[in-house]
Amino acid sequence: MMDVAVSELPEPLRIVFVLRDLQGLSTTETGEVLGLSEGAVKTRLHRARLKLREVLSSYFSERMP
Repeated sequence: MMDVAVSELPEPLRIVFVLRDLQGLSTTETGEVLGLSEGAVKTRLHRARLKLREVLSSYFSERMP
């Protein structure tokens, strides 16, 4: 389910999430790779995590008895 949720993120959020949380790049490194400021990386990562939390919470709450 996690793979599906990540794949459904908008591309700018998905790329930052993958680089930071899955590949382990720092905020600075992610910004350098994507040509973004550290603030933009942090904002996109926060938004990606919120969207994932929303999707996954909904998914699991529907499956709880």
